[in-house]
Amino acid sequence: MSSCSTTTSQAEGLETIELRAPGAGGLRAAFAPGANLVLHSLKRAGRELLAQNDGLRAYRELGSTMGVPLLYPWANRLSRATYAVHGAEVSLPHDVPLFARDHNGLPIHGALPGLMQWDVVEATADEGSARLRARLDWDPAHEAFRLFPFSHLVEYEALLTHASIEITVTLAPTGNGSLPVSFGFHPYLRIPGGPRADARMSLPVRRRLVHDDAMIPTGTSESFKAGTRSLGDRAWDDGFSGLVPPRRFLLTGREHELSLAFGRGYPFAQVYAPPASDFVCFEPMTAPANALVRGGPELSIVAPGQSYAATFEISIPSRS
Repeated sequence: MSSCSTTTSQAEGLETIELRAPGAGGLRAAFAPGANLVLHSLKRAGRELLAQNDGLRAYRELGSTMGVPLLYPWANRLSRATYAVHGAEVSLPHDVPLFARDHNGLPIHGALPGLMQWDVVEATADEGSARLRARLDWDPAHEAFRLFPFSHLVEYEALLTHASIEITVTLAPTGNGSLPVSFGFHPYLRIPGGPRADARMSLPVRRRLVHDDAMIPTGTSESFKAGTRSLGDRAWDDGFSGLVPPRRFLLTGREHELSLAFGRGYPFAQVYAPPASDFVCFEPMTAPANALVRGGPELSIVAPGQSYAATFEISIPSRS
């Protein structure tokens, strides 16, 4: 019986590490350590499951998201370029390009990916799985420290099996101060065959967050009926809470189904699907957008000596 494997290659001139499951139907997942360790390709039987958008190079240099990028140190938007957490008052710098802005000029998606250079600790495989572990030291020497002046270690672990990939991020303060937690991921899942009008998605959520015109949560929410619905022509850019166990989002097309399950550490979600897009994003979030500015109980704080871990899994259900 063939085993899983790991290989090193190049994509758009950047080094990548690929985790491979054996067989024609086994998954292949490729990561780029020099571009924020983005999962830039996920294939099954040679077919790409993730939207490539403007590509890996544009993601690294411009922050044009694709694949499955980590949004760090904050997910989605901030309502302004200043925030205060646990006595630390932060003003995002305007003199150096450290982050992107949305069409309203608001800070979005945290540090630019080119600033996020990961050290690979392990890339190993055995008969049943392939594993990638990497770390990022977030300290005053880091180029983007001014965005988030809290010394800590970020550890990233990806575990690939035949039909799934699980990603876990763990944070631990390395200084004497506490650490706010406000990151997330932005998985661009391609509609699995057929037109958008035929696609369906299952949303395991009970509350929809109310946003203002700039897509910033107002702090209120409204009831939302969990279940399956047609993707149709509607534009989606909605935040949710009240996730229903087993907290599994499903995207179904003509050819197969994709599942994204939220594990520990992700109590919030964003669903993003612009008009006419061939993808849907089920975004795992540790806090709602703008949590660094708003604060409150929805923003987790990690004390020195403790850690925070968050996990999600992308898989292809067996009936697919």
